[in-house]
Amino acid sequence: MMVLLLVLNAFGVDADIIENAVGKEIDRAMTGLKFPGQPPPHYIAAHILAGEVAEVWATDGALIFNTQRTIRSLRTEVRVGNTMLDSGNFDVAIGRTNGTYHWGLGHEETELAIRKGLWISLDKAYKGATETYAAKLAARRGRDLKYTPDFSHTPSIIVPYVSAPPTGHDRLQARVMSITKHVADLHQLDLNEVAGQVFSGSMLVQDSANTRAWLPRNEVVIRAQIKAAASDGTPLKNDRSWVAKNIDNLPPIDEMKAQIADAANWVIELKNTPADTEYLGPVLFEPAAAAELFRQLLQPQICGTPPFESAPDGANQDARPIPTARIGRRLLPSGWSVTDHPQGDPNLASYMTHDFEGVASKSVELIKEGVLREVLMSRTPRPDRSSSTGHARNTRSSRFEAMPSQLDVRTDTPKSWTKLQRLALSRAKTAGLSHVLVVRRLSPPSLIETLEFSVTGDGPMAGLSTPTEVYKLYADGRKEPVRGLEFVGVDRRVLRDIIAAGRQSDPVEMLDVPGSSSRYETGWFDGLPVSWAVPAILIDELELHSRSGGEPRVVTRPQ
Repeated sequence: MMVLLLVLNAFGVDADIIENAVGKEIDRAMTGLKFPGQPPPHYIAAHILAGEVAEVWATDGALIFNTQRTIRSLRTEVRVGNTMLDSGNFDVAIGRTNGTYHWGLGHEETELAIRKGLWISLDKAYKGATETYAAKLAARRGRDLKYTPDFSHTPSIIVPYVSAPPTGHDRLQARVMSITKHVADLHQLDLNEVAGQVFSGSMLVQDSANTRAWLPRNEVVIRAQIKAAASDGTPLKNDRSWVAKNIDNLPPIDEMKAQIADAANWVIELKNTPADTEYLGPVLFEPAAAAELFRQLLQPQICGTPPFESAPDGANQDARPIPTARIGRRLLPSGWSVTDHPQGDPNLASYMTHDFEGVASKSVELIKEGVLREVLMSRTPRPDRSSSTGHARNTRSSRFEAMPSQLDVRTDTPKSWTKLQRLALSRAKTAGLSHVLVVRRLSPPSLIETLEFSVTGDGPMAGLSTPTEVYKLYADGRKEPVRGLEFVGVDRRVLRDIIAAGRQSDPVEMLDVPGSSSRYETGWFDGLPVSWAVPAILIDELELHSRSGGEPRVVTRPQ
């Protein structure tokens, strides 16, 4: 598939010129791209993302970066062979190209310039596709195995272009500056950093199967990070994130300022709080933390795009990829359900009518009675599912993969917050504890600053990002903030240990990427909008250990 991405300015683009240029080059490439002894393309697709980006960064109340720019970038993809066996979905060796290619386009909408960019990009993508196809055939040679098709058919669509709204650059700057200045006078902090980005535009999806669709792409992201150090030198950090469709859909500015003040005051309180060493027992997650927990643990289990096929390492290795998401696996207790509604709420940034492969998105009931019954799909088939559900998206990879959009996670026996706390304290008492641990917030992967890896012989990895706001809850209602704890050995199986849940919360919008290790390597603004509507949850038992501290400061902070 060939993809062309252009960024629109706030006043729109000449859609007719772009569509005509793309169509002519796709037609030419379908008949003209041919190496002797190599198969021709069977599919080419182009995505053009066109829009305006505004970005603002501020530190300790001072503006440090402020820009607005037009972006036009091109991604082309060529698939050779046929839908049963083509050049896609194969993990090529380092140094080899595949059937996709990224290219920057000029800002002038002239047919000649656009066609030239496509001509160069398609040539490189086709050469990579033939190389990948040859490697794939070589990997399968001599192996009498049954493989699934590489690509599924889908109806073509036509969606006309609609002008994008202005970015609201000045309004973004006003928001960022108001938030950072609100806590700038708190000298107990080492740093408060606030950054915002607005994208306003559309993506053209055009392919050799006559799909020609302009898909709106509008989102605003504001991140705030607070840093300080405890008396023993341990780094302290807290954060707040807001993702919305546009600036008007963000919370009121007074609410955002109250949230950053809450984050700052939490860090200040932790400065003189002794570090805890360990905890083993029930853990109660408030809705914001529960949303992050589900995002990190459940997302890979519901997305059905299979992993890349690869060359076998040994004679007995079965190179057919086994999907992570396994239909029939119990993921949650009985009474739990999970549904994805891509077209549920049009006011959310995660709303989408079609995915990046031009397939109409549809609602999917993924989990019933705690068991995975369906998966989200792209156009890459797997043994038990052959068609797309309209959930293909991506930001970096060579192919589009299934991603959730608007998720609803619920139980059929919700409890009030008061009853949930009582149950948590009862379970803690049974475990011989005087208190229960309550997690208010977990760090989003995009704001994690440490890299975790393991080698043979290491202990279990955390499995969840670091909790930034945790407190001990006692039976008399007393709350004591906790610092210095990290999770140990958490994976999807802890979801089955949820023993109770609260009532449904409002959707929490986040940025995410397809489930892989790259989810923990994203930047502040990387990813695509996904919303999670989840309840507070009580997990029967989790283990947390202290992390290493630092060194006390010798020189005091200047006032």
